[in-house]
Amino acid sequence: MDAIRNHVAGADPIGPNPTIPDAEEALHAMFSRPEVYADRVSEDIPTLAERRQRRGRTIGLLTMAAAAVTAGVLVTINLGPLTAGPAPANTSTATPSAAASTSPTPAATPSPTPSASHAPTSGVALPITPSAPAAPAAAAWERYSNPSARLSFDLPPGWTVIEKKADGATPSVQLDVANEQGIRIAGLEHANSGGLGGACGPAPVPLLTLDSGPVDIPYRASARAGAPEFSFRVLDGTGSGLKVRGSLGLSQADPQLITSCMYYNMVSTPVATLSFATQFQVTLSDTQGLAFDSVDEAKAYMATGEYAQLKRMFMSLSLVP
Repeated sequence: MDAIRNHVAGADPIGPNPTIPDAEEALHAMFSRPEVYADRVSEDIPTLAERRQRRGRTIGLLTMAAAAVTAGVLVTINLGPLTAGPAPANTSTATPSAAASTSPTPAATPSPTPSASHAPTSGVALPITPSAPAAPAAAAWERYSNPSARLSFDLPPGWTVIEKKADGATPSVQLDVANEQGIRIAGLEHANSGGLGGACGPAPVPLLTLDSGPVDIPYRASARAGAPEFSFRVLDGTGSGLKVRGSLGLSQADPQLITSCMYYNMVSTPVATLSFATQFQVTLSDTQGLAFDSVDEAKAYMATGEYAQLKRMFMSLSLVP
Protein backbone atom coordinates (compact mmCIF):
# COMPACT_ATOMS: atom_id res chain seq x y z
CA MET A 1 0.00 0.00 0.00
CA ASP A 2 2.95 2.42 0.61
CA ALA A 3 4.04 2.22 -3.00
CA ILE A 4 0.53 3.02 -4.21
CA ARG A 5 0.26 5.92 -1.78
CA ASN A 6 3.57 7.30 -3.02
CA HIS A 7 2.44 7.07 -6.64
CA VAL A 8 -0.82 8.83 -5.82
CA ALA A 9 0.91 11.48 -3.78
CA GLY A 10 3.37 12.10 -6.58
CA ALA A 11 0.57 12.50 -9.06
CA ASP A 12 -1.38 14.99 -6.93
CA PRO A 13 -0.97 18.39 -8.62
CA ILE A 14 -1.93 20.24 -5.48
CA GLY A 15 0.18 18.25 -3.09
CA PRO A 16 3.49 19.53 -1.75
CA ASN A 17 6.63 19.14 -3.83
CA PRO A 18 5.01 17.85 -6.95
CA THR A 19 7.39 16.05 -9.17
CA ILE A 20 7.10 14.56 -12.58
CA PRO A 21 8.26 10.94 -12.41
CA ASP A 22 10.36 9.46 -15.06
CA ALA A 23 8.22 7.15 -17.19
CA GLU A 24 10.89 4.56 -17.79
CA GLU A 25 11.80 4.36 -14.11
CA ALA A 26 8.18 3.97 -13.17
CA LEU A 27 7.63 1.17 -15.69
CA HIS A 28 10.82 -0.58 -14.58
CA ALA A 29 9.78 -0.30 -10.95
CA MET A 30 6.38 -1.83 -11.61
CA PHE A 31 7.87 -4.99 -13.11
CA SER A 32 10.92 -5.34 -10.89
CA ARG A 33 9.47 -4.86 -7.42
CA PRO A 34 8.53 -8.08 -5.56
CA GLU A 35 5.35 -6.76 -4.01
CA VAL A 36 2.41 -9.21 -4.06
CA TYR A 37 -1.02 -7.74 -4.21
CA ALA A 38 -3.77 -9.91 -2.67
CA ASP A 39 -7.29 -9.87 -4.10
CA ARG A 40 -8.97 -11.35 -0.98
CA VAL A 41 -10.50 -9.22 1.68
CA SER A 42 -10.97 -12.00 4.36
CA GLU A 43 -10.07 -15.66 4.82
CA ASP A 44 -13.72 -16.44 5.78
CA ILE A 45 -15.09 -15.43 2.40
CA PRO A 46 -14.70 -18.23 -0.25
CA THR A 47 -13.60 -17.42 -3.72
CA LEU A 48 -15.73 -17.93 -6.81
CA ALA A 49 -13.69 -21.01 -7.81
CA GLU A 50 -14.17 -22.58 -4.38
CA ARG A 51 -17.90 -21.95 -4.57
CA ARG A 52 -18.14 -23.65 -7.97
CA GLN A 53 -16.08 -26.65 -6.75
CA ARG A 54 -18.27 -27.06 -3.64
CA ARG A 55 -21.48 -26.87 -5.67
CA GLY A 56 -20.17 -29.54 -8.08
CA ARG A 57 -19.40 -31.90 -5.19
CA THR A 58 -22.85 -31.39 -3.68
CA ILE A 59 -24.61 -32.13 -6.97
CA GLY A 60 -22.52 -35.32 -7.42
CA LEU A 61 -23.38 -36.62 -3.94
CA LEU A 62 -27.09 -35.95 -4.43
CA THR A 63 -27.03 -37.78 -7.78
CA MET A 64 -25.33 -40.84 -6.24
CA ALA A 65 -27.81 -40.95 -3.33
CA ALA A 66 -30.81 -40.78 -5.69
CA ALA A 67 -29.39 -43.61 -7.81
CA ALA A 68 -28.86 -45.80 -4.72
CA VAL A 69 -32.42 -45.23 -3.49
CA THR A 70 -33.85 -46.05 -6.93
CA ALA A 71 -31.83 -49.27 -7.16
CA GLY A 72 -33.00 -50.37 -3.69
CA VAL A 73 -36.65 -49.80 -4.57
CA LEU A 74 -36.33 -51.83 -7.79
CA VAL A 75 -34.65 -54.74 -5.98
CA THR A 76 -37.33 -54.78 -3.28
CA ILE A 77 -40.16 -54.79 -5.82
CA ASN A 78 -38.68 -57.56 -8.00
CA LEU A 79 -37.24 -59.91 -5.38
CA GLY A 80 -39.30 -59.28 -2.26
CA PRO A 81 -37.60 -59.17 1.14
CA LEU A 82 -34.01 -60.40 1.12
CA THR A 83 -34.35 -62.37 4.38
CA ALA A 84 -37.15 -64.24 6.01
CA GLY A 85 -36.79 -65.56 9.53
CA PRO A 86 -37.40 -69.28 10.10
CA ALA A 87 -40.78 -70.38 11.38
CA PRO A 88 -40.91 -71.02 15.16
CA ALA A 89 -40.29 -74.65 16.08
CA ASN A 90 -43.20 -74.98 18.56
CA THR A 91 -45.94 -72.62 17.47
CA SER A 92 -49.48 -73.01 16.23
CA THR A 93 -48.77 -71.27 12.92
CA ALA A 94 -50.17 -73.26 9.96
CA THR A 95 -47.59 -74.62 7.52
CA PRO A 96 -48.35 -73.58 3.91
CA SER A 97 -48.12 -76.10 1.11
CA ALA A 98 -44.91 -76.36 -0.96
CA ALA A 99 -46.65 -74.90 -4.01
CA ALA A 100 -47.48 -71.65 -2.17
CA SER A 101 -43.99 -70.90 -0.70
CA THR A 102 -41.97 -69.04 -3.33
CA SER A 103 -39.83 -66.55 -1.32
CA PRO A 104 -36.14 -67.59 -0.92
CA THR A 105 -34.82 -68.27 2.57
CA PRO A 106 -31.01 -67.95 3.02
CA ALA A 107 -29.76 -71.01 4.88
CA ALA A 108 -26.79 -69.36 6.62
CA THR A 109 -28.43 -66.11 7.78
CA PRO A 110 -28.85 -66.19 11.59
CA SER A 111 -31.91 -64.47 12.92
CA PRO A 112 -33.64 -64.40 16.33
CA THR A 113 -36.50 -66.81 16.83
CA PRO A 114 -39.78 -64.84 16.77
CA SER A 115 -42.57 -65.48 19.21
CA ALA A 116 -45.83 -67.11 18.14
CA SER A 117 -47.65 -63.76 18.13
CA HIS A 118 -45.03 -62.07 15.92
CA ALA A 119 -44.37 -64.67 13.21
CA PRO A 120 -42.46 -63.27 10.22
CA THR A 121 -44.48 -62.47 7.16
CA SER A 122 -43.46 -63.22 3.59
CA GLY A 123 -43.54 -60.77 0.73
CA VAL A 124 -45.61 -63.24 -1.33
CA ALA A 125 -49.30 -63.52 -0.44
CA LEU A 126 -50.28 -67.07 0.54
CA PRO A 127 -53.60 -68.48 -0.65
CA ILE A 128 -56.25 -69.07 2.01
CA THR A 129 -57.20 -72.74 2.12
CA PRO A 130 -60.81 -73.20 3.28
CA SER A 131 -61.30 -75.81 5.97
CA ALA A 132 -62.89 -79.08 4.91
CA PRO A 133 -66.63 -79.19 5.57
CA ALA A 134 -67.63 -81.27 8.56
CA ALA A 135 -68.83 -84.74 7.70
CA PRO A 136 -72.59 -85.10 8.17
CA ALA A 137 -73.57 -86.94 11.30
CA ALA A 138 -74.56 -90.55 10.75
CA ALA A 139 -78.28 -91.20 10.96
CA ALA A 140 -79.27 -92.54 14.35
CA TRP A 141 -80.66 -96.01 14.91
CA GLU A 142 -84.14 -96.31 16.39
CA ARG A 143 -85.53 -98.70 18.96
CA TYR A 144 -88.64 -100.57 17.91
CA SER A 145 -90.86 -101.60 20.80
CA ASN A 146 -94.01 -103.71 20.97
CA PRO A 147 -95.45 -103.44 24.49
CA SER A 148 -98.17 -106.05 23.92
CA ALA A 149 -95.59 -108.65 22.86
CA ARG A 150 -93.09 -107.37 25.45
CA LEU A 151 -90.19 -107.23 23.02
CA SER A 152 -87.98 -104.58 21.40
CA PHE A 153 -84.93 -104.35 19.15
CA ASP A 154 -82.69 -101.83 17.36
CA LEU A 155 -83.76 -100.74 13.88
CA PRO A 156 -81.25 -99.43 11.28
CA PRO A 157 -81.81 -95.95 9.79
CA GLY A 158 -84.39 -96.01 6.99
CA TRP A 159 -85.64 -99.50 7.81
CA THR A 160 -89.30 -100.02 8.71
CA VAL A 161 -91.36 -102.55 10.66
CA ILE A 162 -94.60 -103.87 9.19
CA GLU A 163 -96.81 -105.41 11.87
CA LYS A 164 -99.03 -108.31 10.84
CA LYS A 165 -102.00 -109.88 12.52
CA ALA A 166 -100.81 -112.87 14.52
CA ASP A 167 -102.67 -116.11 14.94
CA GLY A 168 -102.64 -118.20 18.09
CA ALA A 169 -102.84 -117.53 21.79
CA THR A 170 -101.47 -114.47 23.51
CA PRO A 171 -98.66 -113.46 23.63
CA SER A 172 -98.14 -113.49 19.89
CA VAL A 173 -96.69 -111.13 17.31
CA GLN A 174 -95.83 -111.32 13.63
CA LEU A 175 -93.98 -108.62 11.73
CA ASP A 176 -91.71 -108.04 8.75
CA VAL A 177 -88.66 -105.78 8.55
CA ALA A 178 -88.05 -103.89 5.27
CA ASN A 179 -84.86 -102.09 4.22
CA GLU A 180 -84.52 -98.59 2.72
CA GLN A 181 -85.90 -99.81 -0.62
CA GLY A 182 -88.97 -101.33 1.06
CA ILE A 183 -87.80 -104.91 0.42
CA ARG A 184 -88.55 -107.47 3.11
CA ILE A 185 -85.24 -108.49 4.63
CA ALA A 186 -86.21 -110.22 7.89
CA GLY A 187 -89.18 -111.41 9.89
CA LEU A 188 -90.10 -111.95 13.52
CA GLU A 189 -92.72 -114.27 14.96
CA HIS A 190 -93.33 -115.09 18.60
CA ALA A 191 -96.31 -117.34 19.05
CA ASN A 192 -97.45 -120.84 19.94
CA SER A 193 -97.01 -123.05 16.90
CA GLY A 194 -97.71 -126.63 15.93
CA GLY A 195 -95.25 -129.25 14.81
CA LEU A 196 -92.49 -128.51 12.33
CA GLY A 197 -92.35 -130.19 8.95
CA GLY A 198 -91.09 -129.74 5.42
CA ALA A 199 -89.69 -131.90 2.67
CA CYS A 200 -85.94 -132.35 2.49
CA GLY A 201 -84.17 -132.06 -0.84
CA PRO A 202 -81.13 -134.02 -1.98
CA ALA A 203 -78.87 -135.93 0.36
CA PRO A 204 -77.53 -134.04 3.40
CA VAL A 205 -74.76 -131.58 2.72
CA PRO A 206 -72.33 -129.80 5.05
CA LEU A 207 -74.04 -127.31 7.39
CA LEU A 208 -71.47 -124.64 8.23
CA THR A 209 -71.65 -121.96 10.93
CA LEU A 210 -69.64 -119.02 9.61
CA ASP A 211 -70.40 -116.57 12.44
CA SER A 212 -72.10 -116.69 15.83
CA GLY A 213 -72.54 -114.76 19.08
CA PRO A 214 -74.51 -115.17 22.33
CA VAL A 215 -77.90 -113.50 22.82
CA ASP A 216 -79.38 -112.80 26.26
CA ILE A 217 -83.04 -113.80 26.03
CA PRO A 218 -85.06 -116.33 28.07
CA TYR A 219 -85.25 -119.85 26.61
CA ARG A 220 -86.03 -123.49 27.31
CA ALA A 221 -83.14 -125.91 26.99
CA SER A 222 -83.42 -129.41 25.61
CA ALA A 223 -81.21 -132.44 25.11
CA ARG A 224 -79.78 -131.03 21.87
CA ALA A 225 -80.72 -127.35 21.90
CA GLY A 226 -78.43 -125.13 23.94
CA ALA A 227 -78.39 -121.40 24.72
CA PRO A 228 -79.75 -118.87 22.22
CA GLU A 229 -77.26 -117.32 19.81
CA PHE A 230 -77.00 -115.26 16.69
CA SER A 231 -75.64 -117.34 13.80
CA PHE A 232 -74.85 -117.15 10.11
CA ARG A 233 -75.25 -120.69 8.77
CA VAL A 234 -75.07 -122.05 5.22
CA LEU A 235 -75.86 -125.31 3.45
CA ASP A 236 -72.96 -126.05 1.09
CA GLY A 237 -74.59 -127.63 -1.97
CA THR A 238 -71.66 -127.06 -4.32
CA GLY A 239 -70.67 -130.72 -4.06
CA SER A 240 -74.03 -131.63 -5.61
CA GLY A 241 -73.90 -128.92 -8.24
CA LEU A 242 -76.18 -126.61 -6.20
CA LYS A 243 -75.90 -123.17 -4.65
CA VAL A 244 -74.75 -122.32 -1.15
CA ARG A 245 -77.94 -121.40 0.75
CA GLY A 246 -77.78 -119.46 4.00
CA SER A 247 -79.50 -117.21 6.52
CA LEU A 248 -78.86 -114.96 9.51
CA GLY A 249 -80.95 -115.14 12.65
CA LEU A 250 -81.46 -116.45 16.18
CA SER A 251 -81.29 -120.13 16.97
CA GLN A 252 -80.23 -122.52 19.71
CA ALA A 253 -76.77 -123.99 19.41
CA ASP A 254 -76.65 -127.64 18.31
CA PRO A 255 -73.04 -128.86 17.94
CA GLN A 256 -74.22 -132.23 16.62
CA LEU A 257 -75.92 -130.74 13.58
CA ILE A 258 -73.08 -130.67 11.04
CA THR A 259 -74.85 -132.07 7.94
CA SER A 260 -78.40 -131.58 6.79
CA CYS A 261 -80.62 -130.83 3.82
CA MET A 262 -82.54 -128.15 5.76
CA TYR A 263 -82.54 -126.25 9.07
CA TYR A 264 -84.70 -123.86 11.13
CA ASN A 265 -84.00 -120.54 12.83
CA MET A 266 -85.96 -120.63 16.08
CA VAL A 267 -85.67 -120.43 19.86
CA SER A 268 -87.97 -122.10 22.38
CA THR A 269 -88.91 -119.46 24.98
CA PRO A 270 -90.78 -120.14 28.24
CA VAL A 271 -94.12 -119.11 26.69
CA ALA A 272 -93.86 -119.66 22.92
CA THR A 273 -91.62 -120.28 19.92
CA LEU A 274 -89.55 -117.36 18.68
CA SER A 275 -88.21 -116.89 15.16
CA PHE A 276 -86.24 -113.76 14.33
CA ALA A 277 -84.22 -114.28 11.13
CA THR A 278 -83.92 -113.60 7.41
CA GLN A 279 -85.69 -116.95 6.89
CA PHE A 280 -87.50 -119.28 9.26
CA GLN A 281 -86.68 -122.43 7.22
CA VAL A 282 -83.72 -122.88 4.84
CA THR A 283 -83.42 -125.65 2.21
CA LEU A 284 -81.22 -126.36 -0.79
CA SER A 285 -84.19 -125.94 -3.13
CA ASP A 286 -85.03 -122.40 -1.99
CA THR A 287 -85.61 -119.84 -4.69
CA GLN A 288 -85.49 -116.86 -2.31
CA GLY A 289 -83.17 -115.81 0.48
CA LEU A 290 -79.39 -115.69 0.55
CA ALA A 291 -77.69 -117.69 -2.22
CA PHE A 292 -73.98 -117.81 -3.06
CA ASP A 293 -71.85 -119.55 -5.66
CA SER A 294 -69.28 -120.65 -3.07
CA VAL A 295 -68.55 -120.65 0.64
CA ASP A 296 -65.87 -118.00 0.07
CA GLU A 297 -68.50 -115.74 -1.47
CA ALA A 298 -70.68 -116.28 1.59
CA LYS A 299 -67.76 -115.29 3.84
CA ALA A 300 -67.21 -112.15 1.78
CA TYR A 301 -70.83 -111.16 2.44
CA MET A 302 -69.92 -110.86 6.12
CA ALA A 303 -67.88 -107.73 5.30
CA THR A 304 -70.87 -105.82 3.87
CA GLY A 305 -72.83 -103.08 5.60
CA GLU A 306 -76.08 -105.01 5.24
CA TYR A 307 -74.62 -107.94 7.14
CA ALA A 308 -73.42 -105.67 9.97
CA GLN A 309 -76.86 -104.05 10.25
CA LEU A 310 -78.68 -107.39 10.33
CA LYS A 311 -76.33 -108.81 12.94
CA ARG A 312 -76.74 -105.82 15.25
CA MET A 313 -80.52 -105.87 14.86
CA PHE A 314 -80.82 -109.59 15.69
CA MET A 315 -78.45 -109.42 18.67
CA SER A 316 -80.22 -106.36 20.14
CA LEU A 317 -83.49 -108.24 20.78
CA SER A 318 -84.89 -107.82 24.27
CA LEU A 319 -87.68 -110.20 25.30
CA VAL A 320 -89.64 -110.22 28.56
CA PRO A 321 -91.33 -113.60 29.22
